[in-house]
Amino acid sequence: MGNCIIIVSSHLELNMSSYSFEDMMVNYSYDSELTYDTLASAPCHSGYCSFFRSYAFNFLAVVCALGLLSNLALVVALANCQSLWSWPPGRASLFQLTLGSTIFTATLPFFAAGISQGWVVGDGLCKVAYMLWHGSLFAEGLLVAAGACSAMWGKWVPSRHHWCMAVALWVAAVLLAVPAALLSGTEGHPQLLCIMRDSAWWHLAHVTSCLAVFMLLPAALGVAKAMLTWRRSGWHLRVGVTCLFFLLWVPYGTALLLDLLVRRQLLYTSCHFQEFLDFFLGLSEGLGILHCCLGPLLLLGAGLYHQRMHADPPPPRVPAQHVPGLSIADPKCSKNTSQAHQKS
Repeated sequence: MGNCIIIVSSHLELNMSSYSFEDMMVNYSYDSELTYDTLASAPCHSGYCSFFRSYAFNFLAVVCALGLLSNLALVVALANCQSLWSWPPGRASLFQLTLGSTIFTATLPFFAAGISQGWVVGDGLCKVAYMLWHGSLFAEGLLVAAGACSAMWGKWVPSRHHWCMAVALWVAAVLLAVPAALLSGTEGHPQLLCIMRDSAWWHLAHVTSCLAVFMLLPAALGVAKAMLTWRRSGWHLRVGVTCLFFLLWVPYGTALLLDLLVRRQLLYTSCHFQEFLDFFLGLSEGLGILHCCLGPLLLLGAGLYHQRMHADPPPPRVPAQHVPGLSIADPKCSKNTSQAHQKS
């Protein structure tokens, strides 16, 4: 949700708008005693927090409703129309993608209520919510990548053992989400919020997991697709509408990388850049959240279009058989014939 909620020395600080930026920020160009540590400790004014509090609840509520409806429509279509998605990655993979998207969507009401009214369901459920949030996301990313490479691993893995591949992907997604669950917890007074703390090693592990799924996987797929196309190899990657997931989450991965560099003081920035990074981090995460409603709708539309384009053609018309002595008179010919009889 961006950097609106920041944990510093085990205390919760929200927006820090009570401080005067003009009082704390001096003309450091002529002050030799002012160090980077002093500037880093001085909070910068950012308008993102007020923007976040104004629109986060409504945004999450609307996306949750649309996501549940679109996932339900896709499940009903897949269950009732056997030929709706007859090409790779197949109906089984789509059911798993829909399951991951539904789990992700189901966590949105809890975060929306927590932002609006405070987190009231305990620290344990806060960890479970973040585990489900990130575990479902990582599962979807791994399933999309596995579906794109299904032409390769499908030749070595028999069809009766495909369930083993699915189980392995979901287990890997849960393991990747463990750092997020360990980082999360409730903080704040008087209103409790479900947040992710900035613990050095676990935060690094969590960001690494996000970068691996949101950036390394799509980058590897893109490079592999380009190389296989250039070499005209018999192997090919099935890059289709499911890759919308990566298109929506790649900006968030980029924002996470920049935020990590700023937090570890590997990238020295100004207050203007930090404000931009706050907006970029929050808005890119909002863009990624849209996958839970846009993805199922796009899959449903693609399936219906494919079914319409590959529908069975109508039976050909059988030409009428000619019967001797039986002819169908042309109206024009019959009219001319009657006029000739009248003249005669």
